[in-house]
Amino acid sequence: MKALILFLSIFSLQLFASHYNTTIFKIEAKLFPKMILLSEDLDENSTSLNIYIITQEVDTSSAKLLKDLIESNYPEKILGKKVEVFVKQFQDFKKLPDAIIVLHHNEDKLIKIAQWANKNRVISLAYDASDLQYGLLGSIDIGKSTKPYLNKNTIQKYGFVFSPYLLKLSKFQ
Repeated sequence: MKALILFLSIFSLQLFASHYNTTIFKIEAKLFPKMILLSEDLDENSTSLNIYIITQEVDTSSAKLLKDLIESNYPEKILGKKVEVFVKQFQDFKKLPDAIIVLHHNEDKLIKIAQWANKNRVISLAYDASDLQYGLLGSIDIGKSTKPYLNKNTIQKYGFVFSPYLLKLSKFQ
């Protein structure tokens, strides 16, 4: 009986455990807004930087944590823009954000999100760098050193323009 209770306890903890790493969230919360601002596609006259975190319902609490981390890192303006972060499930948004941060989704949904973002010239950043293969624009590789990752094919195909500084720092996939 004790073994059964222990098994059920461990299984339920694994079932409801987040598959996101808080340390990675903390790093991405600092770097993603800076990567976005290094895009030359942003409206220079806009006073805000609108970021949508694209999540599934099961990951809403993790998305809210990322939102809170970004807002706590940038409570004031950054390069003259107020950072505004929203947690959303994917749809064809009427008001386009400046950028999206995409959390875990299945392959078909990632392709659909990437196609929408690229068609609408919205900067798309992935929590997981392996998701760049589906057409998302950028991510961050966190290892011995932390480096931005950019999807060279997406940049070339859709004509996104980034600061030479970001291009020099980045690894390309």
